[in-house]
Amino acid sequence: MDEGTRGLETLGNEIVVLRGELDVLLAELDRRRHEALDLRLQLRRHGRGAALTGVAFLTTAAGVVGLGLWRRRRQDRLGAQAGRLRRAVSRMIAQPERVAAEPTIVGKIAAAAGSAAAASLVRKLLERGVERYLARPRSAVEAPRPQVDASEVERIRKAA
Repeated sequence: MDEGTRGLETLGNEIVVLRGELDVLLAELDRRRHEALDLRLQLRRHGRGAALTGVAFLTTAAGVVGLGLWRRRRQDRLGAQAGRLRRAVSRMIAQPERVAAEPTIVGKIAAAAGSAAAASLVRKLLERGVERYLARPRSAVEAPRPQVDASEVERIRKAA
């Protein structure tokens, strides 16, 4: 046997060994996957921790709701409202220029641009909705609609 054949035989043996090790590793991974996804097994193993986590979650949620209710009741009392009014009046006295402040030119421009963009978006969405409504197929139960051609739709667009 020459060296080339021995080298191939050695390489083949290494491949067989590596495949065997890989098979063992894959079998172990598969077993662990089955265990990890077995809910009953996980509850048996970690039932106490899961129960404590659930109780902690419910307690936290109840505490947040309770705190919100308590704060709301406290804010609705007459004394709290009077305190807020007193602070507002003292702020007005301390800084009267901020009471009726006019928006800056940049603010006015930004507001106008935002309003125009929103109007354009709403108009475009309405146009698409009307086009889809007019183009949808009629069912046999639905009453026949009057046909509107493309020039009529274009006229409606221009009028808007």
